[in-house]
Amino acid sequence: MRRRLLFLLATMLPAPALAQSCEDRSADFEARILLCDQAFAAAGTNDDAAYALAMKGEAQRLLQRYDEAAATLQQALNLTPGNAWVWVELGNVRYDQGDTAGALASYSAALSVEDYIDAWANRAETWWMFRDGQRCSDDADNALRLDPQYAYANEIKGRCLIDLGRSDLALGYFDTAISLAPGYQNAYRNKLAALSALGRYEELVAVADEALRPGVVTNSSPAIEEDIRARRLLALAQYAAPDVVAAEAEALLQLYPQSLAAVNIQAVALVRAGKAAEADQLTQTMRANPEGLRLEASYLDTLAQIDVALGRLDAAFDNYAAAMNTDPNLSRIYARKLSELGFLPLSNSPSGVQTALRRCLDVKKTACTVSI
Repeated sequence: MRRRLLFLLATMLPAPALAQSCEDRSADFEARILLCDQAFAAAGTNDDAAYALAMKGEAQRLLQRYDEAAATLQQALNLTPGNAWVWVELGNVRYDQGDTAGALASYSAALSVEDYIDAWANRAETWWMFRDGQRCSDDADNALRLDPQYAYANEIKGRCLIDLGRSDLALGYFDTAISLAPGYQNAYRNKLAALSALGRYEELVAVADEALRPGVVTNSSPAIEEDIRARRLLALAQYAAPDVVAAEAEALLQLYPQSLAAVNIQAVALVRAGKAAEADQLTQTMRANPEGLRLEASYLDTLAQIDVALGRLDAAFDNYAAAMNTDPNLSRIYARKLSELGFLPLSNSPSGVQTALRRCLDVKKTACTVSI
């Protein structure tokens, strides 16, 4: 769920056909690199040289040449170690490399030398990646202290609040982000997450339809659009007729043949029809997850349902536990179902529910059905 508003806004504006100088933030990245090399060679001060290197490193990052970008930015820091912006850009490289700890260290280094808004906002997102909602929220607050109109900081604050169980408050931050940056696709996507957590499924579908309406998001990310459509389908399944949901799932598969949301909906229908073996075959791609996608809690719950039906009780336990780790709110639902089966958890915490779930599976075997 990302990220960097500077690049987001840059993609929403027409870019010049060719970069004219090292300072141009156009999409002509190769030309920018050459121009920045020239600016570096002509620099008369360390600050000017570091600036040229930093702009070059940014262009290299956007070309996904991460090792080169990191080396260029480190060279810039050797010249000006107190430059917060360069530390932030190095953090962005580490983040894009998947080195979340390295990103955190770089953003923290930036904040050690300057009260810098991008460092606060980007570090907030890094804490979000670590699932540390409170630190995420605190850093987002600091970014908003410096600029309450920073759309990205509002959007990340909303995500922090979802993780803190305050989805009701999160909605306002997503709405602010969208008002400040119309077409902010990721804010729409995460507003859907808040509405889902609140159980406001019909409203979720309406917001998704707005985000998908032609002209609302002018530069759509295919990955985020797929996720919006997936969240819409999962919400629709909460209240719409089965034939409507089935048709929507098929339509989603036509657009995105690898959609896990559509596969999940179809698998749930098969399980409910007593066709667990067919559901198991259908969900093999979900289990393999070759792209390493984050599986929604509902997907893991579906896999657990299949495992129970087929007598794979250890696998079922693991998938139920993973579902609760992904969405701790599920523990309350599972606790209620376990109580109805005669296995009252000592608490509604995920650990307490897992203890009762283990006993239920050991005793009732395939009759231990606690799914959402």
